[in-house]
Amino acid sequence: MERSEIRRNGWMGRTRRTLLVSGSTFVVGVVLAACGGEGEAGKGEVDLKNHPPIKLTTNIMDKGNPTWPAFEAADKAIKGKYPWLTMEYLGGANSSFDGMTKVVADAAAGSLPDMIYAQGSQIQFYISKKTVLPISSYLSKDKAFDIADFPKVAIDMYSRSGQVFAIPYDHGPQMLWYNAELFKKRGVTPPTDKWTWDDVLEAAKKITDPAQNQWGILDGGPNAGWSMAAYLGPWGGEWVDDSETKTGIASAPSLQAMQYWTDLFFKYKVNAVPGSFQGSIDEMFLQGKVGMRLGGPWTYRGWIGKLNFEAPIANWPLGSSGKRISGSMGSGYPISATTKYRDETWAYMSELVGKDPERSILWQFIKTGLGTPIRFSAMKEFEKSKFAPPNVAIVAPAEKYAALGRPISPAKFDVDKIFTEERAALLKQEVGAKEFVDKVASRVAPILEKNKGWDKAN
Repeated sequence: MERSEIRRNGWMGRTRRTLLVSGSTFVVGVVLAACGGEGEAGKGEVDLKNHPPIKLTTNIMDKGNPTWPAFEAADKAIKGKYPWLTMEYLGGANSSFDGMTKVVADAAAGSLPDMIYAQGSQIQFYISKKTVLPISSYLSKDKAFDIADFPKVAIDMYSRSGQVFAIPYDHGPQMLWYNAELFKKRGVTPPTDKWTWDDVLEAAKKITDPAQNQWGILDGGPNAGWSMAAYLGPWGGEWVDDSETKTGIASAPSLQAMQYWTDLFFKYKVNAVPGSFQGSIDEMFLQGKVGMRLGGPWTYRGWIGKLNFEAPIANWPLGSSGKRISGSMGSGYPISATTKYRDETWAYMSELVGKDPERSILWQFIKTGLGTPIRFSAMKEFEKSKFAPPNVAIVAPAEKYAALGRPISPAKFDVDKIFTEERAALLKQEVGAKEFVDKVASRVAPILEKNKGWDKAN
């Protein structure tokens, strides 16, 4: 998954998110002026067989990115079908924040690419500012594209008021990865579909060995962002409700969940406190120092060629509620509101995330191991790939118990920032879980109250 660190942490990097927010009054005016296109994307009546040469542009990928070979192969195949169409890849950004800032600047300058990159909930910002076009008319007309082949939770991310605004090229649920060799060495039974978070704790106790800098589980725990449903949901808790006008962080189920994750750090000492160890979580896992690591399906891509032990993927464990609930996130491609070639951009995009074995980036992922395909049909093929992680067949069904990574509204900036600010005191043990959730709730409630009707404005 591209820009993986940003995906774990939320809509954009935490250190500079306020830059866009503080300048929002100016930015909103500029973007509205620059991107006034409100109508549905084109009618699909352009003759794609007899078309004069054109060049489209996109910011979805940098040619220096490790995944570029997969995109290059798909682009070449699309060119074979539409020889008159050239897609110029302008390069991506080093972070999701930088990419979004560039889109805002391009919108102000009237120089948006024809097809742009939207990391998860960024799309809702773009919809509000009329930076992108709805594409539902294409989906209705192009039955072969088969929108039902995508997980509903992924399409919901890129929709508003019954209109779809982007097509995801990846989207995945938070899942549990484990070191099978370490489990066997410590005499721990591997995860099953009946595993609960109590089972995770018991396994972590058996695997943890402080003298060897070995941890049963290594994860930062709840830290706002898209994965909050995964951390709170199994206990029946929630970060924000579906309307994104109320928080459930101070509810009894959410408190129970927060207490569990805090206890892993300080009571049971089976999870290293963030900032207390050297290197990244992935580096520690690859060194064989971690029994369990939490992450999306895209996690495995960075391990290919580096693992010297088997690392299967397991379903998200059950919580005290008896339910299996995880969070999910991904990235997608919308059509910019200022493009002069709406139909042609759709023609390219529909091939890039379509079903053709050569023209689709999803099937190129299967061949190269450079990504995890999102289509259900592609996932079936991916299960046979030499690049697929052990037990990958459970990923597609997991999309059905994975909740949308809320909040996705523009209020996300502020409420996630508050959670992170207050979490610092929790990790220093200056406050307990109860004081933490109460403080967060009191600070975010006024913001969410003002968020009413956010999803009606477009």
